Amino acid sequence: MVRLKAGEKKKKLIIDVCKKLFYRKGYANTTYDDICKKADIPPGSITYHFRGKRDIAAVIDAEYEAQNKIYIEKLCGDAYDKTTLMVIENYHMWKRNFEDGNIRRFLLDISTERLPSFSALDTVKYYYQCVIDDQGIEGIDDHELNLIVAAQLGMSDALLIATSNDPEEYTWEDAAEFGIRFFLRQLGMHDEEIKEIMRQGKEIFDTLPIDNRYYSDFAYDDKYVTKIK
Repeated sequence: MVRLKAGEKKKKLIIDVCKKLFYRKGYANTTYDDICKKADIPPGSITYHFRGKRDIAAVIDAEYEAQNKIYIEKLCGDAYDKTTLMVIENYHMWKRNFEDGNIRRFLLDISTERLPSFSALDTVKYYYQCVIDDQGIEGIDDHELNLIVAAQLGMSDALLIATSNDPEEYTWEDAAEFGIRFFLRQLGMHDEEIKEIMRQGKEIFDTLPIDNRYYSDFAYDDKYVTKIK
């Protein structure tokens, strides 16, 4: 078992408390007083370990972005290639974002004021690198990939806001398919190829034993992972 130093323990405590508060109350509705009372810490502890509430939310958001992929990989193992996994992960993410009002509220709250954290950028860059390697795509250097990743993050925030502003007009499938097309077009794939990749991924996704309780309170509890055979 990993033993944490006192400062690391306090930092983890603050993050764990904020996970529950941000999930249940929302980021915007959570006050510094809420955090201090729940964690039983003085106000100075927050600003000692973080620059503010926004920095805590960035840590939680980056982990959430990563856990979306981790959950599907735990579920599927080595059953599918990385491009198919990316498609499944996108369907999974957007369906959950539409169905779980607590997560949607948190994401909307932070999308209105944030710059993507370096951790979120690194996570999305890893998603892209998986598909680039899987498809054998050449000609995209690291400089360009960094811009592609930033565009992807900006698009995702804008898509979340647009679909939330007009919930009767758009379904989670609309959001997921737009996001997947955007992702793969950035890598130079043609629409007919993208359409077939999405069809195959959606077909698999519809059969998976998804349990979104894994994401409750941003706790990521493995008891809600049912591995496919």
